[in-house]
Amino acid sequence: MRQADLLTVAPLLGASHAHVQVLEILDRVAKTDAEVLLSGPTGSGKELYATYLHQRSHRAKAPFVPINCSAFPAELVENELFGHIGGAFTGARSQSSGLIEAAEGGTLFFDEVNSLPIGAQAKVLRFLQQKEYRRLGETRLRHADIRIVAASNSNLVEAVRQKSFREDLFFRLRVVPVAVPSLAERSDDIPVLLEEFATRYAEAYRMPRIVISDRAMRRMRTYAWPGNIRELENCVKYLTCMRLSRPVDPYDLPLLDEESEAEPNGTVRICELVQSGPLRLVKRELVDQLERAYLEDALRRSGGNITEAARNSGKQRRAFFELMRKHGLVKQRNAAE
Repeated sequence: MRQADLLTVAPLLGASHAHVQVLEILDRVAKTDAEVLLSGPTGSGKELYATYLHQRSHRAKAPFVPINCSAFPAELVENELFGHIGGAFTGARSQSSGLIEAAEGGTLFFDEVNSLPIGAQAKVLRFLQQKEYRRLGETRLRHADIRIVAASNSNLVEAVRQKSFREDLFFRLRVVPVAVPSLAERSDDIPVLLEEFATRYAEAYRMPRIVISDRAMRRMRTYAWPGNIRELENCVKYLTCMRLSRPVDPYDLPLLDEESEAEPNGTVRICELVQSGPLRLVKRELVDQLERAYLEDALRRSGGNITEAARNSGKQRRAFFELMRKHGLVKQRNAAE
Protein backbone atom coordinates (compact mmCIF):
# COMPACT_ATOMS: atom_id res chain seq x y z
CA MET A 1 0.00 0.00 0.00
CA ARG A 2 1.30 3.43 -0.92
CA GLN A 3 1.90 6.01 1.84
CA ALA A 4 -0.65 8.39 0.32
CA ASP A 5 -3.33 5.73 0.60
CA LEU A 6 -2.81 5.31 4.33
CA LEU A 7 -3.97 8.82 5.06
CA THR A 8 -7.26 8.36 3.18
CA VAL A 9 -8.53 5.28 5.01
CA ALA A 10 -10.62 7.08 7.67
CA PRO A 11 -10.81 6.52 10.53
CA LEU A 12 -7.61 4.43 10.32
CA LEU A 13 -5.50 7.53 9.83
CA GLY A 14 -1.77 7.83 10.30
CA ALA A 15 1.57 6.87 8.85
CA SER A 16 3.61 5.90 11.91
CA HIS A 17 5.79 2.82 11.57
CA ALA A 18 3.77 0.81 14.12
CA HIS A 19 0.46 1.62 12.42
CA VAL A 20 1.74 0.98 8.88
CA GLN A 21 3.21 -2.34 9.99
CA VAL A 22 -0.21 -3.57 11.12
CA LEU A 23 -1.86 -2.49 7.87
CA GLU A 24 0.80 -4.25 5.83
CA ILE A 25 0.19 -7.54 7.66
CA LEU A 26 -3.58 -7.20 7.23
CA ASP A 27 -3.15 -6.44 3.51
CA ARG A 28 -1.09 -9.59 3.03
CA VAL A 29 -3.66 -11.90 4.63
CA ALA A 30 -6.84 -10.07 3.56
CA LYS A 31 -7.53 -12.26 0.51
CA THR A 32 -7.25 -15.49 2.50
CA ASP A 33 -9.72 -16.97 4.99
CA ALA A 34 -7.08 -17.47 7.69
CA GLU A 35 -8.20 -16.66 11.24
CA VAL A 36 -6.68 -13.45 12.64
CA LEU A 37 -6.14 -12.65 16.32
CA LEU A 38 -5.73 -8.94 17.12
CA SER A 39 -4.14 -8.22 20.50
CA GLY A 40 -3.89 -4.76 22.01
CA PRO A 41 -5.06 -2.45 24.80
CA THR A 42 -8.61 -1.18 25.15
CA GLY A 43 -9.35 1.81 22.95
CA SER A 44 -6.57 1.13 20.44
CA GLY A 45 -8.97 0.50 17.53
CA LYS A 46 -8.94 -3.29 17.19
CA GLU A 47 -12.43 -3.36 15.68
CA LEU A 48 -11.39 -0.73 13.13
CA TYR A 49 -8.45 -2.88 12.08
CA ALA A 50 -10.80 -5.89 11.83
CA THR A 51 -13.14 -3.85 9.64
CA TYR A 52 -10.19 -2.78 7.50
CA LEU A 53 -9.29 -6.46 7.01
CA HIS A 54 -12.88 -7.32 6.04
CA GLN A 55 -13.13 -4.45 3.56
CA ARG A 56 -10.03 -5.66 1.72
CA SER A 57 -11.09 -9.29 1.59
CA HIS A 58 -13.15 -11.09 -1.06
CA ARG A 59 -15.97 -11.00 1.51
CA ALA A 60 -16.20 -7.19 1.52
CA LYS A 61 -19.72 -7.11 0.02
CA ALA A 62 -21.06 -9.49 2.68
CA PRO A 63 -21.79 -8.51 6.32
CA PHE A 64 -19.22 -7.72 8.98
CA VAL A 65 -20.80 -8.85 12.26
CA PRO A 66 -19.10 -7.92 15.57
CA ILE A 67 -19.81 -9.88 18.76
CA ASN A 68 -18.92 -8.44 22.15
CA CYS A 69 -18.05 -11.61 24.07
CA SER A 70 -18.32 -9.84 27.41
CA ALA A 71 -21.92 -8.83 26.76
CA PHE A 72 -23.71 -12.13 27.29
CA PRO A 73 -23.45 -14.91 29.90
CA ALA A 74 -22.42 -18.51 29.14
CA GLU A 75 -25.98 -19.84 28.99
CA LEU A 76 -26.88 -17.42 26.19
CA VAL A 77 -23.85 -17.96 23.96
CA GLU A 78 -25.39 -20.81 21.96
CA ASN A 79 -28.63 -18.92 21.39
CA GLU A 80 -26.81 -15.73 20.34
CA LEU A 81 -24.49 -17.54 17.96
CA PHE A 82 -26.62 -20.37 16.59
CA GLY A 83 -30.21 -19.11 17.02
CA HIS A 84 -33.17 -21.31 17.90
CA ILE A 85 -36.42 -22.73 16.57
CA GLY A 86 -39.86 -22.14 18.05
CA GLY A 87 -40.38 -24.07 21.27
CA ALA A 88 -36.68 -24.78 21.78
CA PHE A 89 -36.96 -23.43 25.33
CA THR A 90 -39.44 -21.58 27.50
CA GLY A 91 -40.37 -18.31 25.86
CA ALA A 92 -39.06 -19.25 22.41
CA ARG A 93 -42.34 -18.82 20.54
CA SER A 94 -40.84 -18.21 17.12
CA GLN A 95 -37.60 -19.17 15.48
CA SER A 96 -34.62 -16.86 15.44
CA SER A 97 -31.43 -16.93 13.39
CA GLY A 98 -28.18 -16.31 15.26
CA LEU A 99 -25.19 -14.09 14.62
CA ILE A 100 -23.42 -16.79 12.62
CA GLU A 101 -26.21 -16.83 10.08
CA ALA A 102 -26.26 -13.02 10.04
CA ALA A 103 -22.58 -13.06 9.03
CA GLU A 104 -23.06 -15.61 6.23
CA GLY A 105 -20.54 -15.00 3.46
CA GLY A 106 -18.79 -12.33 5.49
CA THR A 107 -16.75 -11.91 8.65
CA LEU A 108 -17.65 -12.77 12.24
CA PHE A 109 -15.64 -10.67 14.70
CA PHE A 110 -15.25 -11.97 18.26
CA ASP A 111 -14.39 -8.82 20.21
CA GLU A 112 -12.98 -9.22 23.74
CA VAL A 113 -12.72 -12.96 23.12
CA ASN A 114 -10.76 -13.15 26.39
CA SER A 115 -14.11 -12.49 28.16
CA LEU A 116 -15.81 -15.51 26.61
CA PRO A 117 -17.07 -17.70 29.48
CA ILE A 118 -15.01 -20.85 29.88
CA GLY A 119 -18.16 -22.97 29.55
CA ALA A 120 -18.89 -21.47 26.14
CA GLN A 121 -15.39 -21.82 24.74
CA ALA A 122 -15.81 -25.53 23.92
CA LYS A 123 -18.94 -24.76 21.86
CA VAL A 124 -17.17 -22.00 19.98
CA LEU A 125 -14.16 -24.25 19.36
CA ARG A 126 -16.38 -27.02 17.99
CA PHE A 127 -17.95 -24.56 15.56
CA LEU A 128 -14.58 -23.13 14.47
CA GLN A 129 -13.21 -26.58 13.69
CA GLN A 130 -16.07 -27.68 11.43
CA LYS A 131 -17.87 -24.42 10.55
CA GLU A 132 -21.06 -26.39 11.25
CA TYR A 133 -23.81 -25.75 13.79
CA ARG A 134 -27.42 -26.46 14.75
CA ARG A 135 -30.01 -23.98 15.93
CA LEU A 136 -31.20 -24.78 19.44
CA GLY A 137 -33.96 -27.39 19.26
CA GLU A 138 -33.16 -28.28 15.64
CA THR A 139 -31.77 -31.51 14.19
CA ARG A 140 -30.68 -30.04 10.88
CA LEU A 141 -26.94 -29.43 10.58
CA ARG A 142 -26.08 -26.08 8.98
CA HIS A 143 -22.80 -25.05 7.36
CA ALA A 144 -21.43 -21.53 7.71
CA ASP A 145 -19.31 -19.81 5.06
CA ILE A 146 -17.66 -17.11 7.18
CA ARG A 147 -14.26 -15.83 8.22
CA ILE A 148 -13.35 -15.62 11.90
CA VAL A 149 -11.44 -12.66 13.34
CA ALA A 150 -10.95 -12.26 17.09
CA ALA A 151 -9.56 -9.56 19.38
CA SER A 152 -8.28 -9.58 22.95
CA ASN A 153 -7.40 -6.72 25.29
CA SER A 154 -5.53 -9.00 27.73
CA ASN A 155 -2.68 -11.49 27.55
CA LEU A 156 -4.25 -14.72 26.28
CA VAL A 157 -1.02 -16.66 26.83
CA GLU A 158 -1.28 -15.86 30.53
CA ALA A 159 -4.99 -16.72 30.48
CA VAL A 160 -4.10 -20.12 29.01
CA ARG A 161 -1.54 -20.66 31.79
CA GLN A 162 -4.16 -19.78 34.40
CA LYS A 163 -6.67 -22.16 32.78
CA SER A 164 -9.19 -19.37 32.17
CA PHE A 165 -8.87 -19.72 28.39
CA ARG A 166 -8.68 -23.00 26.47
CA GLU A 167 -5.30 -23.66 24.89
CA ASP A 168 -6.84 -25.40 21.87
CA LEU A 169 -9.16 -22.46 21.22
CA PHE A 170 -6.27 -20.02 21.58
CA PHE A 171 -4.22 -21.78 18.90
CA ARG A 172 -7.30 -22.20 16.69
CA LEU A 173 -7.80 -18.43 16.69
CA ARG A 174 -4.11 -17.50 16.54
CA VAL A 175 -3.34 -18.39 12.93
CA VAL A 176 -2.27 -14.82 12.13
CA PRO A 177 -1.30 -12.97 15.33
CA VAL A 178 -1.36 -9.17 15.02
CA ALA A 179 -0.17 -6.84 17.79
CA VAL A 180 -2.18 -3.60 17.69
CA PRO A 181 -0.07 -0.66 18.96
CA SER A 182 -1.16 1.67 21.74
CA LEU A 183 -1.47 5.37 20.94
CA ALA A 184 1.76 6.00 22.89
CA GLU A 185 3.53 3.72 20.39
CA ARG A 186 2.25 5.75 17.46
CA SER A 187 2.48 9.30 18.85
CA ASP A 188 3.49 10.62 15.41
CA ASP A 189 -0.12 9.97 14.35
CA ILE A 190 -1.63 12.20 17.05
CA PRO A 191 -1.69 15.41 14.91
CA VAL A 192 -3.43 13.55 12.06
CA LEU A 193 -5.99 11.97 14.39
CA LEU A 194 -6.60 15.31 16.09
CA GLU A 195 -7.28 16.94 12.72
CA GLU A 196 -9.84 14.26 11.88
CA PHE A 197 -11.61 14.37 15.27
CA ALA A 198 -11.60 18.18 15.42
CA THR A 199 -13.34 18.43 12.04
CA ARG A 200 -15.74 15.58 12.78
CA TYR A 201 -17.02 16.90 16.12
CA ALA A 202 -17.16 20.53 15.06
CA GLU A 203 -19.63 19.38 12.39
CA ALA A 204 -21.45 16.92 14.67
CA TYR A 205 -21.93 19.41 17.51
CA ARG A 206 -22.32 22.44 15.22
CA MET A 207 -19.66 24.31 17.12
CA PRO A 208 -16.42 26.07 16.13
CA ARG A 209 -13.51 23.83 15.30
CA ILE A 210 -10.90 23.72 18.07
CA VAL A 211 -7.39 25.02 17.49
CA ILE A 212 -4.54 23.31 19.36
CA SER A 213 -1.64 25.50 20.50
CA ASP A 214 1.93 24.30 20.00
CA ARG A 215 2.31 23.90 23.77
CA ALA A 216 -0.85 21.78 24.01
CA MET A 217 0.30 19.67 21.07
CA ARG A 218 3.65 19.00 22.74
CA ARG A 219 1.79 18.04 25.92
CA MET A 220 -0.45 15.64 24.01
CA ARG A 221 2.49 14.01 22.28
CA THR A 222 4.25 13.31 25.59
CA TYR A 223 1.14 12.18 27.51
CA ALA A 224 0.79 8.40 28.04
CA TRP A 225 -2.84 8.13 26.76
CA PRO A 226 -3.86 5.14 28.90
CA GLY A 227 -7.26 5.18 27.18
CA ASN A 228 -5.59 5.23 23.77
CA ILE A 229 -7.44 6.56 20.69
CA ARG A 230 -10.78 6.48 22.49
CA GLU A 231 -9.37 8.82 25.17
CA LEU A 232 -7.97 11.16 22.50
CA GLU A 233 -11.35 11.22 20.75
CA ASN A 234 -13.15 12.00 24.01
CA CYS A 235 -10.61 14.74 24.71
CA VAL A 236 -11.51 16.42 21.40
CA LYS A 237 -15.24 16.04 22.13
CA TYR A 238 -14.77 17.75 25.50
CA LEU A 239 -12.68 20.61 24.08
CA THR A 240 -15.21 21.18 21.29
CA CYS A 241 -18.03 21.41 23.84
CA MET A 242 -16.04 23.99 25.87
CA ARG A 243 -16.24 26.42 22.91
CA LEU A 244 -12.95 28.12 23.73
CA SER A 245 -12.43 31.43 21.94
CA ARG A 246 -8.67 30.89 21.83
CA PRO A 247 -6.22 28.08 21.01
CA VAL A 248 -6.28 25.17 23.45
CA ASP A 249 -3.56 25.41 26.12
CA PRO A 250 -2.09 22.48 28.11
CA TYR A 251 -4.15 23.29 31.22
CA ASP A 252 -7.36 23.02 29.14
CA LEU A 253 -6.72 19.35 28.40
CA PRO A 254 -8.91 16.91 30.39
CA LEU A 255 -6.04 14.51 31.00
CA LEU A 256 -5.75 12.09 33.88
CA ASP A 257 -3.80 12.88 37.04
CA GLU A 258 -0.16 13.16 36.07
CA GLU A 259 0.75 10.73 38.85
CA SER A 260 -0.68 7.98 36.62
CA GLU A 261 1.50 9.02 33.69
CA ALA A 262 4.92 7.82 32.65
CA GLU A 263 6.62 11.12 33.53
CA PRO A 264 5.75 12.45 37.05
CA ASN A 265 3.82 15.76 37.03
CA GLY A 266 3.71 15.66 33.25
CA THR A 267 7.11 17.33 33.12
CA VAL A 268 8.57 17.54 29.64
CA ARG A 269 12.34 17.16 29.52
CA ILE A 270 14.12 20.51 29.37
CA CYS A 271 16.19 19.41 26.38
CA GLU A 272 12.96 18.84 24.45
CA LEU A 273 11.64 22.28 25.43
CA VAL A 274 14.86 24.03 24.39
CA GLN A 275 14.45 22.59 20.90
CA SER A 276 10.74 23.35 20.71
CA GLY A 277 10.58 27.07 20.00
CA PRO A 278 11.47 30.67 20.89
CA LEU A 279 12.88 31.45 24.36
CA ARG A 280 9.75 33.33 25.49
CA LEU A 281 7.54 30.31 24.80
CA VAL A 282 9.97 27.87 26.42
CA LYS A 283 10.25 30.14 29.47
CA ARG A 284 6.45 30.41 29.76
CA GLU A 285 6.05 26.64 29.58
CA LEU A 286 8.72 26.04 32.23
CA VAL A 287 7.05 28.59 34.51
CA ASP A 288 3.68 26.92 33.95
CA GLN A 289 5.13 23.54 34.85
CA LEU A 290 6.82 24.94 37.94
CA GLU A 291 3.62 26.70 39.09
CA ARG A 292 1.48 23.60 38.64
CA ALA A 293 3.97 21.33 40.39
CA TYR A 294 4.23 23.84 43.28
CA LEU A 295 0.45 24.12 43.63
CA GLU A 296 -0.03 20.35 43.61
CA ASP A 297 2.65 19.89 46.25
CA ALA A 298 1.21 22.68 48.41
CA LEU A 299 -2.26 21.15 48.25
CA ARG A 300 -0.86 17.71 49.01
CA ARG A 301 1.00 18.97 52.08
CA SER A 302 -2.10 20.81 53.34
CA GLY A 303 -4.33 17.77 52.86
CA GLY A 304 -6.32 19.63 50.20
CA ASN A 305 -7.03 22.67 52.39
CA ILE A 306 -6.81 25.62 49.99
CA THR A 307 -6.66 28.30 52.70
CA GLU A 308 -3.77 26.57 54.46
CA ALA A 309 -1.97 25.86 51.16
CA ALA A 310 -2.28 29.55 50.17
CA ARG A 311 -1.02 30.72 53.57
CA ASN A 312 1.99 28.37 53.44
CA SER A 313 2.73 29.63 49.92
CA GLY A 314 2.70 33.29 50.99
CA LYS A 315 -0.24 34.11 48.69
CA GLN A 316 -3.74 35.41 49.21
CA ARG A 317 -6.38 32.66 49.02
CA ARG A 318 -8.05 34.31 46.01
CA ALA A 319 -4.76 34.57 44.07
CA PHE A 320 -3.91 30.98 44.95
CA PHE A 321 -7.36 29.85 43.80
CA GLU A 322 -6.96 31.71 40.48
CA LEU A 323 -3.67 29.91 39.90
CA MET A 324 -5.47 26.63 40.59
CA ARG A 325 -8.09 27.59 38.03
CA LYS A 326 -5.42 28.52 35.49
CA HIS A 327 -3.83 25.08 35.73
CA GLY A 328 -7.07 23.10 35.71
CA LEU A 329 -6.75 22.04 39.36
CA VAL A 330 -10.17 23.38 40.33
CA LYS A 331 -11.78 21.15 37.69
CA GLN A 332 -9.79 18.12 38.89
CA ARG A 333 -10.63 18.87 42.53
CA ASN A 334 -14.38 19.13 41.77
CA ALA A 335 -14.28 15.89 39.79
CA ALA A 336 -12.55 14.12 42.68
CA GLU A 337 -15.17 15.36 45.14
